Amino acid sequence: MTEEFVYLEASGIPFAAILHRPDGPASEIAVLLLAPFGWEDIASYRPRRAWAEDLCAHGHPALRLDLPGTGESGGGPADPATWATWNAAVTVAAAWLRSEARAANVTALGIGLGGLLAYEAAVRGEVDDLVLWATPGRGRSLVREAVAFSAHETARIVEAGAPEPPPLPDGWLAPGGFLVSPETAAELRSVDLADGQLPGSVRVLLLDRDGVRPDAHLVDSIVGAGAELTVGSGGGYAAMLTDPDQARAPRDVFERTRVWLAQARPRQRAAVPAGGDAATVEAVVGPVRERAFLVAQPGGRLVGTLAEPIDGPTAPLTAVFLNAGAIRRVGPHRLWVDTARRWGARGVPSLRLDLEGIGDSDGDGELFADVAHFHGEQFFAQARAALDALQASGLGDRFILVGLCSGAYWAFHAALADDRVETAVMINPRVIYWDEQLEIARELRRTRLLVKPVTWKRVLRGDVSRERWATMARWLAGSPRRCARRVRRRDDQPFSVADRIAAAFDRVRERGLRARFVFCDGEPLHDELTRDGLLAQPERWPTVTVTRLPGRDHTLRPLWMHEHVVAALDGALAAELALAHAAVELSESP
Repeated sequence: MTEEFVYLEASGIPFAAILHRPDGPASEIAVLLLAPFGWEDIASYRPRRAWAEDLCAHGHPALRLDLPGTGESGGGPADPATWATWNAAVTVAAAWLRSEARAANVTALGIGLGGLLAYEAAVRGEVDDLVLWATPGRGRSLVREAVAFSAHETARIVEAGAPEPPPLPDGWLAPGGFLVSPETAAELRSVDLADGQLPGSVRVLLLDRDGVRPDAHLVDSIVGAGAELTVGSGGGYAAMLTDPDQARAPRDVFERTRVWLAQARPRQRAAVPAGGDAATVEAVVGPVRERAFLVAQPGGRLVGTLAEPIDGPTAPLTAVFLNAGAIRRVGPHRLWVDTARRWGARGVPSLRLDLEGIGDSDGDGELFADVAHFHGEQFFAQARAALDALQASGLGDRFILVGLCSGAYWAFHAALADDRVETAVMINPRVIYWDEQLEIARELRRTRLLVKPVTWKRVLRGDVSRERWATMARWLAGSPRRCARRVRRRDDQPFSVADRIAAAFDRVRERGLRARFVFCDGEPLHDELTRDGLLAQPERWPTVTVTRLPGRDHTLRPLWMHEHVVAALDGALAAELALAHAAVELSESP
């Protein structure tokens, strides 16, 4: 199997697509995978990649895409006529897949919002068959879900101690931190799949939602059109849409889908045309040019996206954005995409990178279910391998690393080990040195065990997993002297976590490295560094700085927080550019 990273275009907007092409003989049935929206897209990204790989392993060419204004594609939530642009993108993608794969049949596989688009493409005759999962018969159902999700999420953030967020402008929605404009919401509310006549030749596999029966209005629309309908089990839906580090590929559904595809009747079709809309390996997105950037390393290929300035001088600095936990390289709420393009406009080449097992990179993503896996030293080496590849491609030898959560941890340690890194910008790192008991100790301190009603609310609602709760109970049953604040050197001499961090800050100073921490309210690492006096010694560590962000949400979901993190990021870049230009001028002076 090969993966080809390309760009197509719809309504003047380039959109990213990935074609999975079988190595051997290909089936005449190609599959177009259409994603759900927002957080569901982020959470299910790795399972959907596994689905495309599974289809490809059984001979089916498969194409995944990011709709315009989402993921790695051009555009944004404020663009006009978004629904029409999304439909145009599906039209272009289906035609290109049919031509490129020489497919007699293109089956569209849509989840949630993607199912609405797949159905409308079938009505237009652009795809032949449909696999629909968690697809409503009317778009207003999706909008209602978005409104309810936003309200629930806001309540949880406020319950955790954050202030009430300011209201969004009239008509705007922000489920999971992903904006939906009033125009797009209105367009979605007007979608009723029963308004379009589905061709009677279309086969439809309709998957339930962990036992919840498919939308009755959708079933009526399919049956009323005389299409062949099969209803199947969609077990594993919730497991696919949990947090990305916990998401699991629904392999029973993969097999059920393959069996259903194999039952397709041969059809008389006109010869598949060659050509069609051309795909490109790079795209111009505003002021930058973007392309896939692949990094070979022992654990398999790493995949990134490189944004480079089109006009003007290139800055003597290259940025590398590391994953925020197991979230793919678009970053939290697409923050890395927007920042990389904004920085590219200032002349800074910027790589958004997936490390092993995340996004589109090789590796076993299910290992991240164990939080300890995030703290493996192999990720430091992978970040440095990306620097090697960037330098080999001619992008200089001065770098800025940016990360959130575990990405901040990787950035810090990769920067410590590599003289090419000028600064590490670390947003809400959870640890500087990992210890398996640390998170448990924090959880116990934060919840005050069982004395607070909010603790039980979090447990019953699933915020604290059963596995985490069982681990905490086992830890409590053991000796309380197993304190996460004490570790041991190899010579078995006591050495506190604070001492290790102080030694690391000494190396930061000696290296001339700038360690720029950015913390929201309530971040445990900030509280621990403050308690240990490690943030109050500017004379000892002048290059270790801290920027505070208002608000209390680790992954920056509230939109009003975004302007503050953008200001922190852009401020760090401005300072680094000034230093980089000064260093270049000094080196060139006689």
